[in-house]
Amino acid sequence: MKKTLRPSGGVILDIDSLEIADQFLSVAHNVNTRKGFPSRIGGRRVAYPVSAGGAPNDPYHLLNVNLNTFNWWIHFGTASIFAVESTNSFDISLAGQHAITDPSEWSSALLNGIPVFTNGRDSLMYWDGDAAHDALVVPGWPAATTCKAVATFKFHIFAMNIDEPSGVFDNVVMWSDAADPGTLPASWTPGAGNEAGSAFLADTPGRCILGVPLGAQLMIYKPQSAYAMEYLGQPPDNIFGVRPVVRSIGAIGPHTVIELGSKHLVVGNDDVVLTDGINIQSIAENRVKNSIANSIDETYAANAFVIRDLNKREVWVCIPEQGNQFCTLAHVWDEKRDTWTTRDLNLVRYGTTGFVLDTATSDTWDSDPNPWDGDSSIWNSGSIGKIPHVVISEPSKIYVEDTMDAVITTSTISKYDMVFDDESQNKLTQRVWVAGSGVGFAGIQVRLGKRQSTDAAFTWGNYVAWAADGIPYEICGRYISIEIRSTSGNIFTVDRIAIQVEYNGPY
Repeated sequence: MKKTLRPSGGVILDIDSLEIADQFLSVAHNVNTRKGFPSRIGGRRVAYPVSAGGAPNDPYHLLNVNLNTFNWWIHFGTASIFAVESTNSFDISLAGQHAITDPSEWSSALLNGIPVFTNGRDSLMYWDGDAAHDALVVPGWPAATTCKAVATFKFHIFAMNIDEPSGVFDNVVMWSDAADPGTLPASWTPGAGNEAGSAFLADTPGRCILGVPLGAQLMIYKPQSAYAMEYLGQPPDNIFGVRPVVRSIGAIGPHTVIELGSKHLVVGNDDVVLTDGINIQSIAENRVKNSIANSIDETYAANAFVIRDLNKREVWVCIPEQGNQFCTLAHVWDEKRDTWTTRDLNLVRYGTTGFVLDTATSDTWDSDPNPWDGDSSIWNSGSIGKIPHVVISEPSKIYVEDTMDAVITTSTISKYDMVFDDESQNKLTQRVWVAGSGVGFAGIQVRLGKRQSTDAAFTWGNYVAWAADGIPYEICGRYISIEIRSTSGNIFTVDRIAIQVEYNGPY
């Protein structure tokens, strides 16, 4: 008997291997499904200075912005802020800035291309893009007031979870006056002739965690609910209308909601869902939902974050596993194919996407290849890049991911507990064939395993090198499993697995 598998469905972690269809895998680790089948993830490289030039050793938050013709990466540390452009690093920390302890304490947004940000302990800040200038408090911000999260929508800045002299109001949203193009708003104090204001989101329990635009509304997320804020523009008391729209899902942390066109992807306390502000659809149910909920560290769950790789059409749901403060695993959802895989993270603080220009460009006269009378570039101008990349921060390093750099990574795909149409029989394996492509394919290794009960431990045979005409491999058991791995730095894709067995009597 020969069983052929076409592993096109990604991984299923929440259902017993016995119950999942042949196209799904039990393990799909450090692989993606961009070709329709599991392929090894790309390489990576260190990007931008982190410790050189006085940059922070431990960036807890990242923001990419094109400001004043330069492509800036802003690194937010535990007690510092640095702006980095190519190999140049500038300390732009707020004077007297307080220290924080978790990446979830930083929140940032862009208004008119100007970065605004908060650490929840200092006043709301901004930076003007001048390397000679430090971060400053945003104009008109109320004295002795802090906020835990910031968002931008229309021409306004929104501050959430407010601590002010009269008390802590974690369900309050404040918004600024409208800003003119290219500027920040001048006032946060409501009054005749401006659009500043505030609202209590008291219909549901819990604090305001974050806000993300969705079409013509700003969605404000709490732990178990979401509100829609819509611009009405009717002064003095009806500038923004606020109403609860979702009462069954909320956000687990301040970086766990991301826009996907007309919907949001939301990582909640026990699910990963898509919502259009009214309807909710789980994309993790019966696949990775329980695995995420059971493995995430409850103490540091707020440090989870989401990255959308728009170029690859993938979303990374990054979580700190139990016992970890920072993220150690990413569950990656392929938007086009609706499949899941996983990949390792090394105590990652935060991740986002942006334009990566991490090598210095010579600005000498002789290095410009264009003729003087035909060169339209601006002297000493920066470049903003063409394709956004995933960028993550690890201890003392910032990496750009999925590059062509050859990096050794152990990639593994597995299919557990195959019964070959008869669960009551032992099976004796005879031969294994694995088909695929890529430079790294010839270097893959294969092993088979067995067990008599799904509650028992696996007994694995030795890894054997791949062979074009198949691999003779003998193992006997009731449930047969296969594992394929690569430990090289080269890309491979596996698109077909076949195993020859014969029944060998009742178990």
